[in-house]
Amino acid sequence: MGWRRSGSGALCGVVSCVVGVMVCVVVVAMVVYLMFRPNLLHATAAQAELSTFSLALKAWTLTYNLSLAVDLTRHNARLALRYHSLTADAYYQDQRFAHTRLPDFAQPAITNTTRLTPSFHGRQQLFAGVAAAAFRREDTQGTYSIHVFIDAKTHINLAWPITLPGPNINLHCPLRLHLSNATADHFFHPTACHISY
Repeated sequence: MGWRRSGSGALCGVVSCVVGVMVCVVVVAMVVYLMFRPNLLHATAAQAELSTFSLALKAWTLTYNLSLAVDLTRHNARLALRYHSLTADAYYQDQRFAHTRLPDFAQPAITNTTRLTPSFHGRQQLFAGVAAAAFRREDTQGTYSIHVFIDAKTHINLAWPITLPGPNINLHCPLRLHLSNATADHFFHPTACHISY
């Protein structure tokens, strides 16, 4: 009889453990959903300066110098977030021409907005064809279509020492830029960036 009681007790312990784990998973999933619903974060390209953007037509080599300031605003002031493994990529006509890493940072509960400042400069060879035709057209117009993507991994700090893994965050900032040394006065207008998780 004692052996049977011990077996049933062990079975109850396993069931209780499984139920407890399931409850924890559901609670964590609900917390993450409430924290990372679509309106949690808002990103804006607040400033941008394109001082160099030229294409050598025979070698198809793009020379560029682009600096950007992106404001990342968290609407849920009760959360503390940590961002890590940040990367920024710049594209022209669906071709990546620049890549850089950004420093990890934390957004405490008291801080709602953090400014990211990726900068790109150098040279990159592009595939000819569509990119060259688009560059000739936009060079005549004096406005260039550049897309900047910022990716980050996150952790949620609920309360010390409780930390949960958060979703990966992907920012897409579609930019229309004039050369900063152009003769005409062109001002950059803040542009909303799209966020996906």
